[in-house]
Amino acid sequence: MLVGSLGRMTRSRLCSVLLLVAAGAFSLGACSSSGGGGEPTKTVTNGKITVEAFDVHFDVSTIKTTAGPLQVTFVNKGALQHTFKIENTDFELKANGGKSDSGTVTLQKGTYKFECTVDGHASQGMKGDIEVS
Repeated sequence: MLVGSLGRMTRSRLCSVLLLVAAGAFSLGACSSSGGGGEPTKTVTNGKITVEAFDVHFDVSTIKTTAGPLQVTFVNKGALQHTFKIENTDFELKANGGKSDSGTVTLQKGTYKFECTVDGHASQGMKGDIEVS
């Protein structure tokens, strides 16, 4: 039955349907690669974590750690300059495209926000949470 229906469908209508299907699949894929809430949770190991920045998202949206010192290695795999700033602290790492930066911050129990402070990047999804237990 489907083959018969396709046989009666005009070539231009078939092309339109295929383009709509392809566009839908593309838009679903684009949604899954956005920053912020769509990226995975990372758990800190031995007080150290690596966070990667791309144009314009981080590879993590939630970081889980325990209270105490946290050593962050910030790797910018994008072309634009990015930062990794933990709100309510003085901790901020900066890296131009292809570069990295690292530092250590001491965190107390609670939830902290992190973001890229470059204009407009946080609003595009370059932000997340650090959950400290």
